Amino acid sequence: MMEARVTVIGNAVVIPVDGSRHILDRGHVVVADGVILEVAEGRWPDLAPPGAKRLDCDGAILIPGLIDLHLHAGHGLTKNLGGAVGDWMAMVGDVYALHSDVAFWTADAELQTLERLMGGTTLAVPFFGGGDNVMRSEDPAFAEAHLAAVAASGLREILVMGIDRPPFPKRRRDWGRGGAERAIGLADQLQTIEAVAASWRGAAEGRIDVAVSAPVVGPLDFEAAQPQAQRAIAESVSAAWDLARRSGSRFVQDGHRDGSVAFMAERFGLFDERSVLAHCIDLTEADIATMVARGCAAAYTPSSLMAVFGYCPAPALLAAGLRVGLGTDGPAPDRSLDLFRTMFMAHRHQAIRWKDPSAIDAWTILEMATRGGAAALGLGGSLGSIETGKRADLVVVSRRGAHLHPPDMPVERLVFFANAADVSHVMVDGRLLLRDRAPLTMDADAVLDRAGAAYALMKQRAGI
Repeated sequence: MMEARVTVIGNAVVIPVDGSRHILDRGHVVVADGVILEVAEGRWPDLAPPGAKRLDCDGAILIPGLIDLHLHAGHGLTKNLGGAVGDWMAMVGDVYALHSDVAFWTADAELQTLERLMGGTTLAVPFFGGGDNVMRSEDPAFAEAHLAAVAASGLREILVMGIDRPPFPKRRRDWGRGGAERAIGLADQLQTIEAVAASWRGAAEGRIDVAVSAPVVGPLDFEAAQPQAQRAIAESVSAAWDLARRSGSRFVQDGHRDGSVAFMAERFGLFDERSVLAHCIDLTEADIATMVARGCAAAYTPSSLMAVFGYCPAPALLAAGLRVGLGTDGPAPDRSLDLFRTMFMAHRHQAIRWKDPSAIDAWTILEMATRGGAAALGLGGSLGSIETGKRADLVVVSRRGAHLHPPDMPVERLVFFANAADVSHVMVDGRLLLRDRAPLTMDADAVLDRAGAAYALMKQRAGI
C-alpha cells in the first residue's frame, strides 16, 4: 500500500535547528513528495491538504534527522571482541582482512543500520573497515553488499573507501574462493574504489554516495621513516587525493592530530572544502589555520579512543568559522551508535577539559549533530534542519520517560538526558521508516539472527 504523498506531522514541539534557535512549542510540519512544504505554529494546519496522512506526535519533540559524521563498518560485528580494548585492537585487523566474507559485511551493515534507525540517525559516514590499517577495498563485492543493505533500509549513507597504509602488498583472504589468500596492491584498491563510486553514487534515489580516504601521517612519523617508506606514503596519499578530485568525491580522513593537518597540506597539497577530517585532537595553531584556509570540515568524536588520549578543540574550531559535525566513531570496541550519548559526551568532554560546565552549550551540541554534519558534507542546502524546501529527514523523540521530565527546556532534555530508546518515529525523504519504535523497512529479528550467524562463522574461522 502506497503511503500518502502528503503527510502532516502535528501536535509537536518542533526544534527546527535552522540557526535561529527558536522552538515551536505547539507546531506542525507538512511534507509532500519527500520535501518540507510548511513549518508553522499551531498543533495542526488550519486547512490540511485533502487526502493527507496525519502523524500525531502527542507533544513529543520533532527534530531533524541526526548525522553521524564518523564511524566504521565492520565494528558492529566485532564490538568487545576479545574483551579488553587492547585485545580487540590486536584482533580486529586480522578479522577484517582474513576472516570476513561478503555475508559478514552484509550482516554488519544490517545490524548497524538497524541500530542507527532505532536511534534517529538518518545519515552516516562510515569508513569501510578499521581506519587506514585494514580497508576492505580490493574487491567491489564487499562494499556492494554493504551498500545494498543500507539502501534497502531507506537511510542515507556516504561510504568512505580508502587505501591501506603502506607498505604493499597486503594479505587478503577470499572466502568466496575457498579462503585462498591474495596479495593486494595499491592499484587494486584504487580500481575498486573508483568502480564502486561510479556504480553507487546517487543510488537509492540519491541517498547513497562514496567518499575517498588516505592514511594520515604526521611530520615526526614521516621524517623518521626510511626514504623508501616515505616514497610509498607519498605515492599512496597522492594517488588517493587525485582519485577523489577526478571522481568528484569527498576526501575523508581518520585520525588527524599533532600537526598532521598542516604537514599533509604542505607536503602533499591536500584539502579543500570537500575534505572532512576526523578526530582532530591536539591540533596546532598551524593545523587550525590550514583548515580555515582550505575550507576543511571536522568530525568531533568525543566518545572515541582518540578523545581519551587527546583533546579536540571543537569550540575553537567553531569560533574560527569551521564546519564541525559530531561522530560516534562507533560501534566498537566500547561505543555505540547512539548520537544522544555522544551529544552528552561532547558536553562532558569540553566541561572536563576546561573545568567549566558552560564550556559548550546544549544548542551548539545539537547543531553539530544535525545542521553541522550536513554543512560539513556540503549538504546544508538540503539536510540538517527543518526548513521549507529541505528534504524531510525527521525524528520524533518521545517525552514520556521519567528521565525527560519535567518537559521544559527541550534542547537540554535532548542533549543531557535523552537516549536512542526515546526515538519513536523516523522519516527519511518523507518516507516513514520507524513508527512507534517498529522498523518498517527491516525485519529486526531476522537481522539479529543473520548477525549472530555471521559472527559465529567469523569466530570459527579466526579460531577465537
